[in-house]
Amino acid sequence: MASASYAQNNAAAYRKRMMDSIKNVYLTEAAIRNPALRQITVSTDVIASTNIKSQLYGNELFKGKVSQVRTTALFTMPVKSWGRNSVSATAGIFQQHISLSDITPYQATAAQLEGYTTNKVTVGITANYIRLDSLFGRPVVYMATVSGLTSQSNSIQKLSYLAGAIFTLKQTPSVRSSLGFLINIDPSINVPFVPIFTYWRKFNNGLELNVNPPQQVNVRKTLSKNLWASFGTSLAGSVAFFKFTQPGIPQDANYSTIELKTGPGVEYRFAKKFIFGLNAGMLSPIQSRIFERSQKTSEYFINNKVSSTPFVNFTLAVLPFIHN
Repeated sequence: MASASYAQNNAAAYRKRMMDSIKNVYLTEAAIRNPALRQITVSTDVIASTNIKSQLYGNELFKGKVSQVRTTALFTMPVKSWGRNSVSATAGIFQQHISLSDITPYQATAAQLEGYTTNKVTVGITANYIRLDSLFGRPVVYMATVSGLTSQSNSIQKLSYLAGAIFTLKQTPSVRSSLGFLINIDPSINVPFVPIFTYWRKFNNGLELNVNPPQQVNVRKTLSKNLWASFGTSLAGSVAFFKFTQPGIPQDANYSTIELKTGPGVEYRFAKKFIFGLNAGMLSPIQSRIFERSQKTSEYFINNKVSSTPFVNFTLAVLPFIHN
């Protein structure tokens, strides 16, 4: 009797190890294709010096040159899963170094900006909830997140919320498409509803097309078992918090940027769980604004016009190694 019980326990443990191994392989392969699924990512953008023109309340403030270095570190940890539900937490640190030079001031307050440099560190934490389900016979993913950002040790300076659903339209070995929406509750953004459409296709020659507007459009090619090349355009952005002491402007402010990054890239899996990435190309700023922290980006008091400039990005990512 004891022998039979021991054999059953061994068989159950073996099945669990097999299921965990299969799940780990699936998660790893999914994370190779989708950077958002990687458990740890450290990424640095080196942005070349370019022209900047700044306005304060619609009046010319200064013109000059700006260069930037940005580093982002993200770590996602599974918290709990039950049935078709899962909860995870993502911690992030964003550091940006900004340098101004060749300043031509148009207002007296801008004269001190020659040689100005600043290092801004923003810390974020996000709680993620996902439910895998079906609706009208089709797979659907429900999601909700709450995110906090701060540059202080004793308070959260910005909270935002997302909730939505993504419905699978088609899924075959060579084609995947989905349609969905996000409800966006962010005190600084006037976009409460965001439609989602994703399309992925793998052609007979091995080329992969990934369309995920407005976040990303790219093509990807497997060069070898552990080497991939890509070319595309992605939407990027940054957030920083500033404290001003000058009279006549808000003291507690957000600095927000939105830009497009276009160019080629390569990724190399140099160990079982590690991927190194190198991307380069042109960074094209769309928006660069400073506004009072309690206001929306459309109510800015400083507006920057920044020219397109070359950039290079280095990324080190760790594939999933902890899972429920």
